[in-house]
Amino acid sequence: MDILIIEDDALIARTIKSTWPVAGDTLYVVSTYAQSLRLITGPELMLFDAVVLDIHLPDGDGLGILRTIRAHSNVPIVMISGTGTPDTRAGIFDVGADDYLMKPFSVRELQARVARLVTVRRAAQPYSPASTFFVNRVECDLQIRHLSVGSVTEALTDAEARILGYLQANAGKTCSKSAIYKHAFFRVYNPTDKTLDVYVGRIRKKLSSLDADSALHLQTARGVGYRLEVSQGRHQVVTG
Repeated sequence: MDILIIEDDALIARTIKSTWPVAGDTLYVVSTYAQSLRLITGPELMLFDAVVLDIHLPDGDGLGILRTIRAHSNVPIVMISGTGTPDTRAGIFDVGADDYLMKPFSVRELQARVARLVTVRRAAQPYSPASTFFVNRVECDLQIRHLSVGSVTEALTDAEARILGYLQANAGKTCSKSAIYKHAFFRVYNPTDKTLDVYVGRIRKKLSSLDADSALHLQTARGVGYRLEVSQGRHQVVTG
């Protein structure tokens, strides 16, 4: 998992990172409301599977961050706090938190709660791309793994089909490289790994060989990932 930790106590943040029990997880820590804004209001939020958020921050209110995230994302959120009553905790859930932990807490318990929320959320929103859809003039058939315009076709590899399928399932949205790696390559994204860039280049080349304008619909979100723009009108998505 990729987890965003918003916590102003440096000791607690270090403890969470140093004792997190799952070595394959990546934890990204910010300590202020201001630092979090860039991450929670832009496409970077899609990089994370879950958020751990302290209610009290030196320059703002954690509840404000919670409301901002919930305005455009259902990413699992665990709130943490050193104070609180049953009424204040109920209010936090009303705003949109998924779970709540009082300090001091066990990092192992925090990890277990985050993992449970992520598992439940993924099960509730299964990844199910359309098998046939259009990217501008190019028809994409993921079942038989090919692109076509009329009788002219280009074959897709399994990985290329999975990439297109995930982008189509999130058409019009910026998809982070981290998310694409999980769905297309079944592994954690490493920033030094250029495999995805190579595959996207191949997909663009195949789209372009069939229709140059269609290749422009597979767009790069610099520093974040990729986005697929699906045409409206007669080239609307065909589910199947």
